[in-house]
Amino acid sequence: MFRKPCGSNGPSLAVVTFALAGCILLSCCFQESSAIAIAPSTFGTAIARAGKISNTLKKDTHVVVTTSAGKIRGRFQKFRSGERGGYYSFKGIRYGQAPVGERRFRAAEPERNWSGIRDASREGNSCPHKNMILDTYKGNEDCLFLNVFTVKMPKGDYNPELPVMVWLHGGGYSFGSGNTFLYGPDYLVAENIVLVTLNYRLGPLGFLTAGPDAPGNQGLKDQILALKWVRNNIAAFGGDPNHVTIFGESAGGSSVQMLLLAPMAKGLFHRAISESGSALNPWAMGESSVARAARLAANLGYVGANDTKEILEFLRRVPPMKLVEASPTTLTEEDFRNNIGLPFVPVVEGYWNKPGEEAVYYETPFITESPQSMYEQHKFHKNIPYMTGYNTHEAMLFIRRLRKNPKLLEIIENDFTRLVPRDLNVTDERERVTREIRQFYLGNKQVGIESVDEMIALLTDLMFVHGIMRTVRNHAKYSNMPVYMYRFSFDGALGLYKRMLGLQRPGVCHGDELGYLFKFGFFNLSLDPKSMEVLVKNRMVRMWTNFAKYGNPTPSNLNDDLLSTSWLPVNGEGAMNNLTYMDITTHLQMKNNPELERQQFWDYMYEHYNGNAM
Repeated sequence: MFRKPCGSNGPSLAVVTFALAGCILLSCCFQESSAIAIAPSTFGTAIARAGKISNTLKKDTHVVVTTSAGKIRGRFQKFRSGERGGYYSFKGIRYGQAPVGERRFRAAEPERNWSGIRDASREGNSCPHKNMILDTYKGNEDCLFLNVFTVKMPKGDYNPELPVMVWLHGGGYSFGSGNTFLYGPDYLVAENIVLVTLNYRLGPLGFLTAGPDAPGNQGLKDQILALKWVRNNIAAFGGDPNHVTIFGESAGGSSVQMLLLAPMAKGLFHRAISESGSALNPWAMGESSVARAARLAANLGYVGANDTKEILEFLRRVPPMKLVEASPTTLTEEDFRNNIGLPFVPVVEGYWNKPGEEAVYYETPFITESPQSMYEQHKFHKNIPYMTGYNTHEAMLFIRRLRKNPKLLEIIENDFTRLVPRDLNVTDERERVTREIRQFYLGNKQVGIESVDEMIALLTDLMFVHGIMRTVRNHAKYSNMPVYMYRFSFDGALGLYKRMLGLQRPGVCHGDELGYLFKFGFFNLSLDPKSMEVLVKNRMVRMWTNFAKYGNPTPSNLNDDLLSTSWLPVNGEGAMNNLTYMDITTHLQMKNNPELERQQFWDYMYEHYNGNAM
């Protein structure tokens, strides 16, 4: 019924699942090429210097802004991207009190008022995490900071009231920050929007669950607190609090969709963009359980009774570095078999409440039902225009950890059943389903270097595309506003992860679109203004900021020479059988049904075994 994806004779590469880079991804092992764009070791050195790079000050014009909590002093700086002029920069603005002591594992409190003028020229601490490349600990629990960038400030009675874009960074809910080393504002603010980037709690500090006193989703509640700060303060920076777009990539893209579902987020934003991430991806939600918190405590030396209160008291005394470093030890063999390599991610709260008894919550919950159930019951923010999409080869990542365990390929070959999605209800037919998936993607090939293209396609679909397409269909079916879908297929010099990891294989990797939206602190490329990279970057930035301004990435009344193709929304009536999308490559082209045969295969599997293709 279905034809398997075609392979190609590319460089040798072996693929396995692994948890990193914003979600469950591929770990890839390939024959090294001498023509590497930027070696991983060089990138590691750059990361080690990142704080110094992004915090270097020059004698620029300073400006003071009065927020609801007190005054801050930012500065004016020139564009680093070659354009004339510059923008106002306010870094390290505290939006929440340090979530320490009894507030660890709980929702944070807003920042207190202060007197005097606080400096806002340096970025604040990142939240505790392990660096992706260097595998070293970084951060501080006092990390609830955000940054604001804008080209126009209020003056006298004039307020530009620019649209606001709030960025939520990726990192598998376990690492990263919103700082300018990766997310420089130069491209976006030049289009007359106010950009806000922020830090939120990660790993066990952001997502540990252990009953009502540690309900989970602390990191998502940090995002809510930051959005409340934006609502209350962004007008002082020339932004319009009634014109806020949230956007994010990978775990940040999943966060955006979570916020579309969360009742407490109502009214805090007005448009939304998810890049390469969905709440319906298998890595985006975990099972609510005290067991992982108990394992974490035990692995850190706790020897008391199996009492949740005592476990939390113990964990609240453990230094954050030890919590972060011990997190992977909480994963069980079954976790790995189910492709769950991220120990602490968002959960459905209220799991401790017993049926028939009054619900117990110590703080307002983020969500208390599964995302799919909330869509079906129309329990989401339906009046928000939404844009989402993916990169063609999301799962094409080289992770050096694979070299430490070359048997991972053999493990998957001998236990292919682990690739059956958890939400495919096939307990009694698991072997049959395993054979069907294997036959469709691999045919007669084994998991190995000879099946690299097929494995990339399989894991791209499992971990990203299928969940994103389900998301598009849900919004097209249940929302009152348009949903726009894209497929990013331009393989150029600004691809972030490929350059970061020294990958030479053709294809557009997870995270590669970020280089066309943000100015990276470690890329000093001298691109020809007439190059295709610059054209694609200009188009991406224009479409993203158009969506923030107008709710439409290609408004017909603008007569923009950059955007000669109209981006049509997905038709709600025909979303099940005809997904319209914008293919973004060397040109812009509207197409139907991306990855059609692969999409049809998974539609068939879910309809046949679950009774619902969605």
